[in-house]
Amino acid sequence: MDAALELKHKIKEQLISTFEEAKPYLDGSTVFQNLLADFEITSLNLLHRLLEISEIPFSYNYKKVQVWRDKLAENTFCGEGFSLSGKKDDLLACYNAMITSVLIILRYENLEQVQQGINWILKYQNIKRNSNNLWKGKGILKYGGCMKSTPCYIGVIKSMISLSEANRKGELRSHELNAKLKNGLEYILEHKVYKRKSADIPITKDITKFTYPFTYKTNLIEILRLLKANDLLNDNRCDESKRFILKKQKEDGFWRVNSFYKPKFWVDFDKPKEKAEWISFEINEMLH
Repeated sequence: MDAALELKHKIKEQLISTFEEAKPYLDGSTVFQNLLADFEITSLNLLHRLLEISEIPFSYNYKKVQVWRDKLAENTFCGEGFSLSGKKDDLLACYNAMITSVLIILRYENLEQVQQGINWILKYQNIKRNSNNLWKGKGILKYGGCMKSTPCYIGVIKSMISLSEANRKGELRSHELNAKLKNGLEYILEHKVYKRKSADIPITKDITKFTYPFTYKTNLIEILRLLKANDLLNDNRCDESKRFILKKQKEDGFWRVNSFYKPKFWVDFDKPKEKAEWISFEINEMLH
């Protein structure tokens, strides 16, 4: 077992609670050390690397992580939120939300900028059908169906994750945020977590793939983790998705990682066709 995963087990068992206790595990972790390796610095590459790093407890204490985190914010803040180009016209719901979440988890100090990312979600992220698109940036109009009559489900999921992370942080909490989060989570439950309303099939072809950490292509593990964080996992509309996950468990008690398109410089946590210890920890933590 990788030392960073062992650390997560120790934290769960309440045996470790400080960075000083955690540091030997992080320094001895092959996964974490691979995550600290240099790579080509672009906004997208930074986001992908920091999405992975944000899954490692206490990783924000490392200077290199702080430098990358601050660079991501510097390159992507566009006044009203975050975009990969740093321009408002290019802001997309999923990337604004993912960048905002990463900055919160990795304890970015400029909360005014983080608040703008949250404000964009509160003002513009639609969480019900046939809502008007109030954001006039050209990117959202150009790419996919971010804010069409049925809002992009990935954008909804990533935005609710961002609000959920903000809700944990006292300085960012608000009545408006709580209300939007509650309504967004209800929208997710109305879809039985992962299914289309119009047909008994998954919303996307990737949503039932078991991958970890999570890219912009969300999946059941990430969505159920969000619902558990908000005390909704016992809602009966989660039952079908939980049964789906449990059916994929192998006889040895572990799950397996699915193949998926990996971004540049992606660091694997679990290896294909082997016991997926990281994914299995996440599922067990979530369901039990």
